[in-house]
Amino acid sequence: MKNRSEKFLLLTATAITVALMIAINGVNVLAADFPNKPVQMVVPFKAGGGADRTIRLFAPFLSKELGVPVNVINIAGGGGWVAWSQMAQWDPEKDDHKLGVVNLPHVLSLLDPRMKRKETLKSFNFLAWHSLDPCIWAVREGDERFQSLKEFLAYVKANPNKVVMSTTAVGSDDHMGIAFAEKFLPDFKVRKVYANGDSKKIQEVIGGHTDAVAGNVGYYIPYMMDAKLKPIAVLSLERSPNLPSVPTFFEVTGLKNISYAGRTLATAPGMSEEKRGIYLEAIKRAIENPEYVMKEIKNKNPLLFKSGDDLWNTLNASQKIVEEVKFWESEK
Repeated sequence: MKNRSEKFLLLTATAITVALMIAINGVNVLAADFPNKPVQMVVPFKAGGGADRTIRLFAPFLSKELGVPVNVINIAGGGGWVAWSQMAQWDPEKDDHKLGVVNLPHVLSLLDPRMKRKETLKSFNFLAWHSLDPCIWAVREGDERFQSLKEFLAYVKANPNKVVMSTTAVGSDDHMGIAFAEKFLPDFKVRKVYANGDSKKIQEVIGGHTDAVAGNVGYYIPYMMDAKLKPIAVLSLERSPNLPSVPTFFEVTGLKNISYAGRTLATAPGMSEEKRGIYLEAIKRAIENPEYVMKEIKNKNPLLFKSGDDLWNTLNASQKIVEEVKFWESEK
């Protein structure tokens, strides 16, 4: 009996060992075989913008980690929704070699009842938060009417609906900051001009076609260094380390006007956890690569890696801000 018991235990242990080896080898095979062709990284805006610039810096480092080329593809239109509507419908098998950039709060234009969108944040298979670039307001350097947020707000109050601000699409981070001021700051009434891209917005204000511009710290610093633009406020609770002398909107007004370009990375809904894990680990290693970190420091783009619950807490917090502002009401 003892021999039989010992043989049974031995056979059981052997079977378990073999099963584990098969499982482990299966994962190793997947890790070795995936990805096995170039990966497309879809940016939902045209080339040349802030998101496009940072993702093109990031792609070679992600490529090194994945072991295959990472090609940046621009699919512009609909304030990002031409690309996002595709991402939400990606097939976990056919589109498993695709990654997408989902921008916050831009994608939360899905909350705008006029858009009648069926997607929610849960429609996207978020992998990681990549970076967060605070919004700023800037004016022409040397504009005698205003060179500070306090002066700008006083001028707007005295001249309702006469000051013109350049911004990007309705529901963008730039637009969100202006919509917040329109809703919560008494006597803040401006006209908005919607431009397709930062370059056009900047040229509008430098050329005197508009009076102020809403944008992001990273993209606008070179124009400030060239004494073409004067930053008057950062839309954050804390000052930007890239612009330590520029006050926050909160410091001047006491109102928590928080807006930023948050860039996240997503993949096909329903993708297997094994493939998700391969992408996620590669993204984390690439973001932490010292050479890449230095490139983004020069690019003035603050990296912010988050995943799992931490990522979703930030996504939900961003949605709460949009639900509070209800930017679509300022367009009525």
